[in-house]
Amino acid sequence: MLTEEKRTLTDIIKKNSEFSNLLMKLTTNINLEDNEKSFILTAALMFLKEYDINKKFKTYAEIAYSLILKYSITYSDYKPLYDFATLFGFYPISKVILENDLLETNTLNDFFVSIQLQEFLNKSEKNIYTETYEQYKERNNFLEDNCNEKGFLAPTSYGKSSVIIDYINKLDNNNKIVIVVPTKSLLMQTYKMVRDADLGYKILIHEEMYINEKKFIAVFTQERALRLLKRRKDIYFDVLIIDEAHNIFKKVKSEDNRSLLLSRLLRINKKLNNNQKVVYLSPLINKIDNLKFDNKQNINSHTINFNIKSPELFEFRTDHKIVKHNKYFINKSNTGFEIGTSTDFIRYIVDNSAFKNFLYYNSPRIIEKLALRLSKNVEEINDFRNVSEIIETLKEEVHGSFYGIDLLNYGIIYLHGKLPDLIKEYLEHKFKTLPELKYVIANSVILEGINLPIDTLFILNTYGLRGKELTNLIGRVNRLNEIFKGGNNLSKLLPKIHFVNNKFENKDNTKMFSKILELRNRMFDDKIENPTLENFNIEKEKESDKINILKVIKDEDFLIDEHTNDQFRLKQYLIENGINLFYSDSDKLTEKLFTKLKGIDANSEDWQATKLLDKIFKIFIEDFVDDDKFIIDFEFFRLQQQVARDFYDVYIENRKYSLKQNINKLHQYLKGRRESNDKKHHIYYIGETYGELPYKSSTYFRDIYNKNVAIDLTEKNDKELINYAIVKLKIEDDFISFKLNKFIVFLYDYELISEDIYNKYIYGTVDKEVISFSKFGLNISLISRLRKDNQMINLSFDSSNNLMANNDFKLYLSTLNDFKRFEIERFIS
Repeated sequence: MLTEEKRTLTDIIKKNSEFSNLLMKLTTNINLEDNEKSFILTAALMFLKEYDINKKFKTYAEIAYSLILKYSITYSDYKPLYDFATLFGFYPISKVILENDLLETNTLNDFFVSIQLQEFLNKSEKNIYTETYEQYKERNNFLEDNCNEKGFLAPTSYGKSSVIIDYINKLDNNNKIVIVVPTKSLLMQTYKMVRDADLGYKILIHEEMYINEKKFIAVFTQERALRLLKRRKDIYFDVLIIDEAHNIFKKVKSEDNRSLLLSRLLRINKKLNNNQKVVYLSPLINKIDNLKFDNKQNINSHTINFNIKSPELFEFRTDHKIVKHNKYFINKSNTGFEIGTSTDFIRYIVDNSAFKNFLYYNSPRIIEKLALRLSKNVEEINDFRNVSEIIETLKEEVHGSFYGIDLLNYGIIYLHGKLPDLIKEYLEHKFKTLPELKYVIANSVILEGINLPIDTLFILNTYGLRGKELTNLIGRVNRLNEIFKGGNNLSKLLPKIHFVNNKFENKDNTKMFSKILELRNRMFDDKIENPTLENFNIEKEKESDKINILKVIKDEDFLIDEHTNDQFRLKQYLIENGINLFYSDSDKLTEKLFTKLKGIDANSEDWQATKLLDKIFKIFIEDFVDDDKFIIDFEFFRLQQQVARDFYDVYIENRKYSLKQNINKLHQYLKGRRESNDKKHHIYYIGETYGELPYKSSTYFRDIYNKNVAIDLTEKNDKELINYAIVKLKIEDDFISFKLNKFIVFLYDYELISEDIYNKYIYGTVDKEVISFSKFGLNISLISRLRKDNQMINLSFDSSNNLMANNDFKLYLSTLNDFKRFEIERFIS
């Protein structure tokens, strides 16, 4: 919102008491008299006229639309909404009104409008839908734009998938294309989209699937895309499609350097292919030029400015009052319209719940506690048939003591990033498909692009939610395909968003109003924290951070250059693979390792007899134990202890077992520590997410031993230990995937371990057939089950690299439980 617009709107509320009073009545559903209705509609037309005079006043157009939309939905008088939608290009609304006979009288002009609406049908997806005028115009302009770099910037659910498919279809059918997604969760979702579009390309989802193809579509994370470029010097990408491109702005951290990897991918591929085509997709980028890593870049922007949804904002306050806000007229003196009271925040949630409800909280630990608290305040579901199947399946495949099982009786699931991926994806799938599941309690996993049916949002915690993230979160409610799937669902254009002040678990979440104020803005500045981007301003950074930032810039520039010196190549490798981020000084690390490697005879009996984790210790930790603060990743630094290395040796070996078997094994391990006579075994490191007390240690965790990163196992019962085991599996899998594997790959690349050892630790087997299926995403225990049941002969890969199953396999699927079917069917075309 422009400053001039804010000033005008504040003056209107202060000086025009009649408008303020009628705005309150419309917002809070107090009945309007006929003359008052006319006043509101006239006011809407005045705002629209101001926008028509000066198109920079976009907020005025939004206000006009919000007033008309609210009026038409409240009073079922659709003529004003129809006129606005037809004039302004919100054609999906016009179509719904005509198809459902919502006008009192139809004219010849309405007949011609219905014919003209055919022009705005998007037929590129299986579900044909009508586009807004702006959506139609920007999508077509984007597709016709021949600029090498361009962005499609649109609110959530505005047809990103069809844009990707249409764009690929317009390319010459001879390209090496990569669609870069930020997370593994999005990888499979995007793979399915590309697979179902049948584009005539071989599809890759793992860098080692590449076998000299002339053309392909790779659906990769930024890590996998970089690994392909690094390992195969003869390849580059012709086209890069960057999904969730706003992630490139994020701060570079040792535990999450995806923004740096993304900008690195663009820079390296640009050096290999100066004519690369790049598409940026995002709902959250304000200025497209902020994506530049080079001032010579020219990036065209195709932006959808107007959102067809207009959220209604409610606030439950700690004094038990319920307030409703109009986001355009809210300010520090206009703090909303009181509409009632509620006894407590849980009762408020229950009383305002709809068909599918999303409760947002940031902390996984509190998400679980919140789910339990909610279950004590809602009734058990009536029809258990569908839910009972899920419960029995989860008992069989996960564990009978999993917290999520009891919650299903009340129609509740919870999701967060510390749940094993398969459990999380299975529960997501069930929430989508079963009407009995009414509540999902989750954190930012929802912001990663996962599409769930949600019609009401309750925000109980705003940690990490700036204006952009908040807008994106709200955009997940009532996706457009749900609104315009048939019938009259226009009321969903007013999604209900509830800000719930609370002190649950003694956490202070009582300043929701300040976040609501942020929503008054229609655009938010890009916060550029990635130092490799052209518009990054180091002068805005803290003095204490500048040294590390300059190191990152220096290392990235070093990485792009060509090097023939062996020591420089080693440094380049360490930067490429993010190993340098585990240490405080890249140059010192390179020098030490270069000397260390010269003294290792990989063929000697001693080296061959050394276990893999001990090899990592000897090369990357042993010489640095006494060098205070040189190793800055304390999770990795745990491997200085033999007991930690032994634990991971066993843990990696156990990947051949099923999820439930691994949960039971870890549970037994925790029980053994709990019942040990040695008190030091009672305190167990679990990380900050679930930590309840400090981990006292003088040898590692030097800077964080005063933080709550551990639990006392003697205070936990068996059910609690089971659930700690479940999340610990995910924590350990992430540690291995994102940290430990970097060092295993290093040993293989520098010929310090054999290919068989590499495959055994990375894939859990040396069997080539099993490895090929593992690269596709199937886990080792599942492949072992399929082999045992003699089903591998019924699976094959087609010419596009899609996994195909014959009729015998489909019959076999019908004999499996729901969880196993879901696990397999994700991958089968």
